[in-house]
Amino acid sequence: MNAPCGYSLPHYRDILRTAKARYWLPRVQDVAFGLPERDFFLVRHDVDLTPWAALRMAELEHAEGVCTTYYFRLHAPFYNGLDAAVIEVVRAIADLGHEVGLHYEPGHFLALGQDPVEGTRRDIATFEAATGLRTRTIAQHQPAQGPLLEAIDPDRPCAYQAELVRAIPYFGDSGHHWREGCICTKLGVHRRLHTLIHPHAWVYPDRPWQELLRAHAADLGARITAEMERYIAEVERYLARRAELDRAREARYRTPPTV
Repeated sequence: MNAPCGYSLPHYRDILRTAKARYWLPRVQDVAFGLPERDFFLVRHDVDLTPWAALRMAELEHAEGVCTTYYFRLHAPFYNGLDAAVIEVVRAIADLGHEVGLHYEPGHFLALGQDPVEGTRRDIATFEAATGLRTRTIAQHQPAQGPLLEAIDPDRPCAYQAELVRAIPYFGDSGHHWREGCICTKLGVHRRLHTLIHPHAWVYPDRPWQELLRAHAADLGARITAEMERYIAEVERYLARRAELDRAREARYRTPPTV
């Protein structure tokens, strides 16, 4: 590997290149309904904080000829999963050949005193209707802090099923820390591997994880500020034409509808 081991896109590119020489790299949907006999390196991404970091990683993977899986939230405090700009990112990632699905959140429904299974089923339908994409598989958000839900939908299995996290070695970068060392040290050691990579952790190299998260906060804040400035300009245009628009609206009310 050329890049130093650490959280950076160059190192991630090296990981992919090393893995391609040794493994088949499937999407979750390719192995969630039954493990194949062949060796494989399963990479999935939970989009916890920012879809824009996910898009950068997806574009890097596409350039390397790799397709992976991305799971998006509908109840994140950091991004609106139903916003047009976010849906555009989801579709762009799908257009690159990656699998996209729901990063479902039982804790959201439990906090509201609602059934998390029924809530997740509604979220699947909402995600599919908003994006126009079918969810082949799903992945739970913060499984260590809430119940792992079973039988949400047999046609949409969870990436945390025992066959994918117990029957084969599973390594995740959650909390910006590998429990057992970077995934690069596992390549070639195991015949089958499943790794969770959070895109937001890899796009700002050489920063303490606290500063990395603050950098994402600044980026998200700048996006909100830009949206607010666009809204200010829109309101100013409306106020400049309000009398004209009011007259046009009144004229529409006075005109009988045509059949």
